[in-house]
Amino acid sequence: MSPMNRKAQSTPGRERSASRIDYNPAGKWSVASVTARYAALRVQLGGTSDFALQPRVYTNPGGMTWIYNIMEGVADGVQRGDQACIELAIGYIEDNIMASYTGYIRERMARSLRRAPLSKSQQTRLANVFLSQLISGNLHKEYREYIRLFRTMGVADFRTTIEKQRASAKAYIRRAAERLLA
Repeated sequence: MSPMNRKAQSTPGRERSASRIDYNPAGKWSVASVTARYAALRVQLGGTSDFALQPRVYTNPGGMTWIYNIMEGVADGVQRGDQACIELAIGYIEDNIMASYTGYIRERMARSLRRAPLSKSQQTRLANVFLSQLISGNLHKEYREYIRLFRTMGVADFRTTIEKQRASAKAYIRRAAERLLA
């Protein structure tokens, strides 16, 4: 099968045609949906005046175009302290969707959120996600950054729950719990 006829086999969240590859998923995290929610959140929470949310686009000399996930732009906004982007990033981590590059994007968001001003309710939402993933054993590559973020936010209130995971039959869950408590 030639590379041009792979559209039916493409990864979820990755639209492919002969001259364009779009890494944005459909639905709640599509470009249109994210930009609309960003505009509403920016009015509600405030945003950085010199920041415009849009997906990164690259076109090579042969005319092939790549449209990268708009959530990379949200991660950039989190680094700038944009409150609307911080809220979108937390929602994205909560939803934990799987598509092309989403794990890397969540990893980048977690790194940026470590330096972002988070409210108590935002910290609680993130802690609940991290604990849920730890308990279920649904730990992906980005969980290493989640541990760093969780430790920055403080794990004292959740120590008992984390301690229980030290007795897990699965070594990777025990390791994650040990890292959280270190």
